[in-house]
Amino acid sequence: MAYVDAKRIVKAYRVADHELVALRGIDFEMEKGETVAIIGPSGAGKSSLLNLLGGLDTPTAGQLLVDGENLLELKGKKLADYRLKRVGFLWQQVERNLFAHRSALRNVTLPMMLAGVPFWERRKRALELLDAVGLSEHAYKRPSALSGGQQQRVALAVALANHPALLLADEPTGALDRQSAEQVMELLNDLRQRYGLTVLMVTHDLGVAAHADRVLTLRDGALGQDIAHPEDQSPTLDEGGRITLPEAVRSQLANAPRIAVEIRPEGVLLRPEIEQLDDTGALLQDMLPQDAPPEAARRWWWPFGRKRKGAA
Repeated sequence: MAYVDAKRIVKAYRVADHELVALRGIDFEMEKGETVAIIGPSGAGKSSLLNLLGGLDTPTAGQLLVDGENLLELKGKKLADYRLKRVGFLWQQVERNLFAHRSALRNVTLPMMLAGVPFWERRKRALELLDAVGLSEHAYKRPSALSGGQQQRVALAVALANHPALLLADEPTGALDRQSAEQVMELLNDLRQRYGLTVLMVTHDLGVAAHADRVLTLRDGALGQDIAHPEDQSPTLDEGGRITLPEAVRSQLANAPRIAVEIRPEGVLLRPEIEQLDDTGALLQDMLPQDAPPEAARRWWWPFGRKRKGAA
C-alpha cells in the first residue's frame, strides 16, 4: 500500500458567485521514504495539494490516505495531532516558519512544547536538530541575525521537531540565491535519509526539482507525467519540422481522434481532443455548472452542507 494515496481528488473554492477548481480529480501516490517534486506555474494547484496533505484543508471530493489514515475522517484533537506530530511544514516565507522574537533554539522547542514534551527532552532534541543542520553555534540568535539560508536551516529543524514522517515543502528555496538553495537541498536530502522522511515539495525551479526521486507537473489542476529523467524522454525535432515523441507520450495520444496544439507563453502544449467528457470531466460538470444561474449554482453546495428550508 502506498504511503500517500490520493484518488480522484477535487478541490473547488467558491469566490463570490463563482466556483474555482484548483484540483481536477487527480490521482497521486508516494512510497514511504520517497522524495517527489511537483512543478508548475502559479495558480496550478500545487499549494492546494500540500494543504490537503497537511490537514490544513479538506477536498471537495475524493479519497486521501496518509500511512493508511483517512484524512477526511480526522476531526478535532486527532486532526490537530496529525498536523502537529505526523507532518512537518517548510514554507518559503520566513515569517511562516519562524517567530522573529524567539531564538533559533526556542523556535525549534516550540512545536515540542505544544505537543507536551518535557523541558529537558525538548531542549536536547532541539540542540540535536540544530547540530544536524549545522547551526549549533547560532542556537541563541534570532532570525534577523541569520542569513536566508541559515533561516531555512532553522526552519527545517522546526519542521522535524516532533519526529514527523511526512515533510511538505512549499517553494523551500524560493527566497534563496542559487548557492544557498543548493546547500539547503543537499541538507534536506541528508535529513531525509537520516530520519526516514517522505518528502513532497512544490517548486518553480527545475534545478531544485532535480534533487527529487520523481518530478511531476501540475497545470490547471491536472497532474502530469513523471519528467524526472528528461534526457531519456525529450522529443526531437528534425529539419523538416517533424517531432519524434517518446513512447510514453505517443501512448497517451495514440487513440485520440485529433491532437490539439496550443501555443502558450511558457511553450507549446500537445493534448488529445476528446469529444466526450471522461468520468472526471463529467464529475466536474455535475458539481460545477459554469453557466448555471446563481440559484442553480447554490444548489451544488447542498450535498456538502445543510439544505435550505423547503428544498426538495
